[in-house]
Amino acid sequence: MRPTIVLLSQSSDHQELVARLRAAGSYNEGEIFDHLDRGECRFEVDLSGEVICEYDGEEIAEIYERVGEFNAVLIEYPGVACIRGLLAEVTSGIRGILDTNYGELLDYENVLERFRRDPSWDWRSGSSGST
Repeated sequence: MRPTIVLLSQSSDHQELVARLRAAGSYNEGEIFDHLDRGECRFEVDLSGEVICEYDGEEIAEIYERVGEFNAVLIEYPGVACIRGLLAEVTSGIRGILDTNYGELLDYENVLERFRRDPSWDWRSGSSGST
């Protein structure tokens, strides 16, 4: 399985995030995962929100404290170079948290700022230094 991230967006912004994902490339619904083709990158997208079941009560409480009511989107991606551009397009101006699946919950704005400062940054290679 390729790496995954979870986009945890404020409920009021969720539909906008989903609309941006669907408009970010060639988007096709699938039986289990939807497919988003963007240039040479293919993403698998799960809009069901079922990934929330994998979070414990403490994590849910932290996310709720940081963004309020939220919805989740699971994205499987081929590499950070691919996900970087997608995140810039779909999360800009939206309040939410990126779960890197590497032990960090990072605010969208901090992720985008980090990519601007350090285009080669890869959250999989160590601590981000920001939340």
